[in-house]
Amino acid sequence: MNENNPKPDPFAAVSKGLVQGSAIGLQAGCLGVALVIGALLLGLWLDGQLHTKPWLTLGLLLLSVPLSVYAMFRFALRTARSTQMREPLDREDKSSSWNP
Repeated sequence: MNENNPKPDPFAAVSKGLVQGSAIGLQAGCLGVALVIGALLLGLWLDGQLHTKPWLTLGLLLLSVPLSVYAMFRFALRTARSTQMREPLDREDKSSSWNP
């Protein structure tokens, strides 16, 4: 084995993908939880102001669940697409060959 060219780690690409996927999933999950908690707090405040306890809270919570699923899905897709678009550029920068 040459000291100047160390052997590449076969697990490096897999672990990089797992880390990126986990980060996207964690951010999307936090987004969903934040939307549901925001709907809960807004519903409790509106119920207190309008004396409609518990109807606005329940309505906003029921509305926030599909909205948070949609937002998580869109966020994960957008982030994954931007990551995939950056990867070919990184590979082209590292390669020394030029193909017209």
